[in-house]
Amino acid sequence: MSKQDILTVEDVFCMLDSKLADQAKQWDNFYSERWAKAPFIIHPELPDENIKEYFSSGLITPKTVLELGCGEGRNAVYMARQGCEVTAVDLSEAAIDNAKTFSKNSNCNVNFICASIFELGNKTYDFVYDSGCFHHLPPHRRITYVELLRRTLNQGGYFGLTCFAWGDKCADEVTDWEYYEKRRVGVAFTKEKLEQIFCEDFEVVEMRKYKDGKEGTLQGLGFMWTALFKKK
Repeated sequence: MSKQDILTVEDVFCMLDSKLADQAKQWDNFYSERWAKAPFIIHPELPDENIKEYFSSGLITPKTVLELGCGEGRNAVYMARQGCEVTAVDLSEAAIDNAKTFSKNSNCNVNFICASIFELGNKTYDFVYDSGCFHHLPPHRRITYVELLRRTLNQGGYFGLTCFAWGDKCADEVTDWEYYEKRRVGVAFTKEKLEQIFCEDFEVVEMRKYKDGKEGTLQGLGFMWTALFKKK
């Protein structure tokens, strides 16, 4: 049997993934060369304002946390400082190396893993957080992404998301079919699209735009949704 035979749904996903297979190298270059002026590159130590709000208000009080696409560890370290047991995953070896250094210098213990989020095992968590990973996934991987959330979240657990918002001209505003016509950097979502993807399995706790002005957090991200869901 050829490895190019398509016999299962997963074979289809793997074939589509192969067309987009250089993501790890691109992200390594992104974090190593630091050419972008993104707020999280300029201030790699600052957490998202919504994460700080969730914890400081007592909206969530998780003991165990999984972060998907953790980058250089800014949110993972913040959550570890709140007393959480944190596992944080990213595809980029450069990002994970920087995250480990940041965690060590911050005297925080975080379990950083360099891998695809789809290679994770079956351990479960009270809170799963994603700041900027989901909107870089191709549409076919949103299916396995939701399956990942179902598998890794404890019953009644929370899922937090920060992603590009449609209408703010920050990312590609395309249909799922249009995505495959050319290589995309990131995809923007409407509120209705996020509800369509997640609300069969999760109830919306809140969904709003990112707020600037909260001390000790990243600024300049008002073009992004922040959403908090609870597993049904």
